[in-house]
Amino acid sequence: MQLVDRANCLKLSVLVLTDLSEDPIPNEGTLEDSFRGEFNAFVGNIPPEVLLLSSLRILWAPRANLGGRLPSGWKDSCSLRVLNLAQNYVSGVVPESLGMCRNLTFLDLSSNNLVGYLPSLHLPVPCMMNFNVSRNNISGILPGLMKDSCHMSSIPIVQDPEFLNLEGLNDAYFDIPVWRFLMNALIRSGLDETIVVSHDFSWNNFMGSLPLFSLGDNLFCTNQKVSYMLFLNNNHFNGTLPYRLVSNCSDLKTLSVNLSVNQLSGANFQQLLLDCLKLTDFEAAYNRIGGSIGPVIGDSMMLQRLDLTGNKLSGSLPEQLGNLKNMKHMLFGGNNLTGEIPSQLGQLVSLSVLNLSHNALIGTIPASLSNATSLEIMLLDHNKLSGEIPLSFSALSNLVQLDVAFNNLSGHIPHLQHPSDCDSYKGNEHLHSCPDPFSNSPAYLPVPLEVQNLHRRRKLRKLVIAVATSASVALCVLLGIVLVVILGRSKFRRHSSLRRTQVVTFQDVPIELTFDRVVTATGNFSLRYLIGTGGFGSTYKAELSTGFVVAIKRLSLGKFQGIQQFETEIRTLGRIRHKNLVTLIGYYVGESEMFLIYNYLSGGNLEAFIHDSLGKNVQWPVIYNIAKDIAEALAYLHYSCVPRIVHRDIKPSNILLDEDLNAYLSDFGLARLLEVSETHATTDVAGTFGYVAPEYATTCRVSDKADVYSYGVVLLELMSGRKSLDPSFSEYKNGFNIVPWAELLMTEGRCSELFSSALWEAGPKEKLMGLLKLALTCTVETLSIRPSMKQVLEKLKQLKS
Repeated sequence: MQLVDRANCLKLSVLVLTDLSEDPIPNEGTLEDSFRGEFNAFVGNIPPEVLLLSSLRILWAPRANLGGRLPSGWKDSCSLRVLNLAQNYVSGVVPESLGMCRNLTFLDLSSNNLVGYLPSLHLPVPCMMNFNVSRNNISGILPGLMKDSCHMSSIPIVQDPEFLNLEGLNDAYFDIPVWRFLMNALIRSGLDETIVVSHDFSWNNFMGSLPLFSLGDNLFCTNQKVSYMLFLNNNHFNGTLPYRLVSNCSDLKTLSVNLSVNQLSGANFQQLLLDCLKLTDFEAAYNRIGGSIGPVIGDSMMLQRLDLTGNKLSGSLPEQLGNLKNMKHMLFGGNNLTGEIPSQLGQLVSLSVLNLSHNALIGTIPASLSNATSLEIMLLDHNKLSGEIPLSFSALSNLVQLDVAFNNLSGHIPHLQHPSDCDSYKGNEHLHSCPDPFSNSPAYLPVPLEVQNLHRRRKLRKLVIAVATSASVALCVLLGIVLVVILGRSKFRRHSSLRRTQVVTFQDVPIELTFDRVVTATGNFSLRYLIGTGGFGSTYKAELSTGFVVAIKRLSLGKFQGIQQFETEIRTLGRIRHKNLVTLIGYYVGESEMFLIYNYLSGGNLEAFIHDSLGKNVQWPVIYNIAKDIAEALAYLHYSCVPRIVHRDIKPSNILLDEDLNAYLSDFGLARLLEVSETHATTDVAGTFGYVAPEYATTCRVSDKADVYSYGVVLLELMSGRKSLDPSFSEYKNGFNIVPWAELLMTEGRCSELFSSALWEAGPKEKLMGLLKLALTCTVETLSIRPSMKQVLEKLKQLKS
């Protein structure tokens, strides 16, 4: 298509080249992701004749394969209000003449190849509802963005309901992507009276001190409240943190700021927080911020996310942190904090992530943390903590990761409802071995202290009532004893018979499978037969007859809403057959015991293969075959099963190998069992920290693209020999996750450092690079860019040829 032909349409007002936008209400019951995309791939540069049309109000062309430079000939007659050229190949600089488009309220130039300085003095950034130049190579100092540079007539479209009529557009244009995008900004805010303003300068090469930001008066010209999101992360800003960052903070409803991965220093971050009590999110990880956290932190009552990971904070944690009732993510890992963990943190009932790792904290782990019932991740590793791990942690139904490694802890390991990997407990000399036989059974789950006290008071009242009615109770007991004596034997026989006949199989087996036979073969589920543990339960090796070896997965999913519904789910899984899926042979369901029976694979799991000596000298053919086997299994689950299945917990320990290193995917479909269990809500995130896709972790909205992300992480582990979460990654100022580490190496042209040395030397290097690029494509945050498993499989086939 020749875009230049469009320049002959002198009255052209709206030009939509790609329809790439988020659908706020995905179809329920489907696995389609929440993005709608209609793509075009144009050839060549952006014709300046189109961009410079004086009648043009909207140009919407994200991911349109467009190149070239932005023109420098904009004039006062410019009518542009929306310009979206994100995810293209635009190069050169942002021209100063773009500032002549004074009505511009939406500008997205992210993920291009822009360089040079940003002419922010000429651009009306303060009055823009959306300004995004992230993921480019723009450099230089960012001057202050004050509201006096804002053209007061530039009312954002979302605040101007007459826009379509004023521009002479009919109702057919109401569904243009930009309108859906802007309306979604209102939907995401959660209140109809709130508008979200976003200014994103992240992932560039800006340097110097942080400027003072401000929003234009035009954004406050209606009754709608404004929430402001400011992204300055992953640049080279330096100098001392300012005391003030946004001049008109008091006019805002909420403020969210990200300053992570820069070179900022100073000890006055608390003054910055106090200057704007509207802050809900403050992220400044991996800088050089020092000083201590003082009691005044408790005044920032609106804070929901506080991330100061990887700085130089010292001193003790104040008890006033317990005042932050809205706090969801408290991240202080990788500092020099001392003292004890405040017991007041247990008051944070909304807290889901607590990271205090890699500090010098002492004392015991407060049992009061079990009152923070929303906790999902608790990282306390690499400190100097002593005493026992509170057994009351067993009551935390949402806790999926507890890491207390490398402390001075002793005593037993509590039985968590989502058991952690044994690596989470190592480095504690006096702690019981993992797995701890003491915590093998979830029969007793300690409860928080105030709940215990409540139970005591209730028991006292019950005792008084019991004394008053003792005569009648005694009579009932005597009658009950008589009934038990008469019916006991027949009841026992019925239960025994039922238990022996409840093992259901989906294929022919050499012997009759019974509950007693399985229990005997596993030594009553003895530790000596244990071959793996995970979020769904423990797995045991069992030789049911000579040469007939199976794997028994003993489920720990709690009570079910209905046995029939559970069995329906299991029977659906029992019909699934694929050469790269572990075969479900049968299952057992009882009142207090449930297990699944799978075929046994002698090669262990991929996690052991990657991190043990066997995988250190692995070469390309093995890597490729494993990658292809997993991809074929996932593609089958996503596209050939009815109903389609999203795995939701792709990780190396759920990928098994046979003696020839063929790969098989296990635990498929088990995430659905969480949804028929009373111990889990249907919106819970099923997955493992480090492998969960960002959109799934933050919104709990799952799609097959979540599996693609996890698959990409597995590929990175397979190629590098590194774990998905590794504290050594923090040296690169990109957190502990393998994904940003790999992205950094790719960006800096140091890809060879990612691969294990033996693999890189053996090559072929061009195929290894192709697999790395595929892995990074699978782990991009934007769902619309992330490929499907069909596309991944096609790319793998191309790599082989």
